[in-house]
Amino acid sequence: MEQASTARTFILPEGAGGLIGDRGIFAGKPMQLRDRFKKQKRDRFQRFNIVFPILLAGWVPSILTLVVSYTILTNTLESKILRDRQTFIQLIAHLVGDDLSRTGGIIEYYQTLPDVAKLLTGPNAQFAAQLWLGSTFYSHPRIDGMFITAPDGTLIASLPSSPEMIGKDFGSDGWREQAKATNGTFVSAVHPRFQDKRRATDIVGAVRTPDGTIVGYLGVSVLMERMGRRLSAIEFADESVCQVLDQNGTALFGTDFRPNSSIELGKAGTLMNDISKNKTGHFERHGNLYSFSPVESTGWVAVVAQPKAVAYKPVHDLLNKMKILVGWLLVGTAVGALGANKLYRRETEATRRIEREVVFSEKILANVPSGIALVDPVSRRFLQANEAFAQMAQRFGDLSPGRDITEATYDDVKIAPPEAIEKVLSFGTPFQLVEQPFKDKTGVTHFVNISLLRLQSSQHTAPGTD
Repeated sequence: MEQASTARTFILPEGAGGLIGDRGIFAGKPMQLRDRFKKQKRDRFQRFNIVFPILLAGWVPSILTLVVSYTILTNTLESKILRDRQTFIQLIAHLVGDDLSRTGGIIEYYQTLPDVAKLLTGPNAQFAAQLWLGSTFYSHPRIDGMFITAPDGTLIASLPSSPEMIGKDFGSDGWREQAKATNGTFVSAVHPRFQDKRRATDIVGAVRTPDGTIVGYLGVSVLMERMGRRLSAIEFADESVCQVLDQNGTALFGTDFRPNSSIELGKAGTLMNDISKNKTGHFERHGNLYSFSPVESTGWVAVVAQPKAVAYKPVHDLLNKMKILVGWLLVGTAVGALGANKLYRRETEATRRIEREVVFSEKILANVPSGIALVDPVSRRFLQANEAFAQMAQRFGDLSPGRDITEATYDDVKIAPPEAIEKVLSFGTPFQLVEQPFKDKTGVTHFVNISLLRLQSSQHTAPGTD
């Protein structure tokens, strides 16, 4: 028995990989509505698979940076500012204390001299004391006045001279008991000087005989003008106010370190109470940040005040810059994530479109009656073949049943002459057999048309033969 059949050959692209189906395009069961909803939901979440990692990678460090800036970094910088302020006010207190201690050293030197005690116990103490002050006062440029009193505090002699005060109490209530209780000197509270009413402090020491009897008091006066001129040469931070308080809580200076007026006296009393209660060296009061340090051996306190907002302005500026930077990072990350998501969606859609086209083409090729196969030009192995060609290879060729067509070579199948493929590869001329008779396993003769074509790439190479 003889049967005639026609086999036509089509060229498959080399990159068109995929499954070759053996059923029609619409042979599968229709997708159920529930499965379609599940797929749509899965695809919708899949779009954000690349967005979430980018947002997490960009937002989490940015937010952590902002949190650290507002907690650890803020506390660290504020502590550093407070330490710097404390160091600064300690230097101011040391400057004031050094000025007073050097002047006090003059009193400590003369109060132990035997000649001074003899001068006070002599027959003409007032005249002798005035002469001694005249020769001693001008040899010490750091003092602004000098005086000698009796043990009861009445004035014996003074420079600048004050004849009307001779024999009268020379303000001893502010220093006599304290000087009597110490072997050194005592720094009094600030008061108006008797001679000219200028603000001054007295540094007083008791003059004793070898047996310890007090025969009088020797003191010097230091004008606040002198101390204010030294402090005014220091450059302070923005809106900072430096002040020195005596042991009574009286502010020594007014504006620009000028001596304080009598109207302003006593205004710092409540501030002194806050200082005495505080042990850390700084506190907040009425929106201002105060830092203080005691002046050694005087009972005075140096204070610097500054609005809290100004004192911590560097910290606030840094935080504002960090907020702007983090904000830009968040926005930039979001824009980048959306852009990456858009590119990812485009790439995914392009991939799916190619997959659909490939599957669609392979299903068409798999269901056409002609046998189609792609042969590698080097190994002669079948790279791809449809179901019709695989059946022809088993019925007319030597391909054993159960063996996959991709495991066989061109020479194993023996459908076309072996030398035909060499001519096609060498010269590129198509080879064709028309109504070539083949007998199948049952002895039935079939007439088959065979075509061999060389596939060429854009570089004119021969990647395969069909």
